[in-house]
Amino acid sequence: MVRHGFIHSKEDIKFLILFAMDLLPFPVSFSTVVDLTTWCDEGFGYFELSEAFYEMVPTGHIEEVPGDGEPAYHITDKGREAIRVFEKQLPYPVREAAQRSALRVVRQIRRDAAIHTTVTERAANDLTIRMEMEQVFAIEMDVVSRGQAAMLERTFKNNAEAIYQTLLGAMTADYETEKEDETP
Repeated sequence: MVRHGFIHSKEDIKFLILFAMDLLPFPVSFSTVVDLTTWCDEGFGYFELSEAFYEMVPTGHIEEVPGDGEPAYHITDKGREAIRVFEKQLPYPVREAAQRSALRVVRQIRRDAAIHTTVTERAANDLTIRMEMEQVFAIEMDVVSRGQAAMLERTFKNNAEAIYQTLLGAMTADYETEKEDETP
């Protein structure tokens, strides 16, 4: 299969990984690195990326940090030094794409970290779900089942900004004028 793109060799993939990870302010999972770098160039695939990435852990360019669930990784000083020396080997369009991709990933991670949901069971078939977007708004709703609570959690996590805009529109509507207009 012919792949188009600028990045083809394992060394170039490693440079891209280091360059992209250097743009991130916090450790990330390998799946985030995959998301971050595969948007940058079409010259390599998942398996080449995986091999290049995991070769840099024992060499000390990338370090695994303890975390919850999936392991997280960050670039080390040795990795930063390597990217400073070899950064210009990455073609400009790839570096630019990595910067855009890093910004997208950071925004998404921060957004996801600011959205919380909790379910409290008061009695059988009587639950309260609290959905919160940190420092923006929170909603508490009563529901009758765990399934309904799970559906609301999923919808809120995927659409918190749109829900906020809808609530804001509803709360700032001029209901008095609307009532007067409806009166015969």
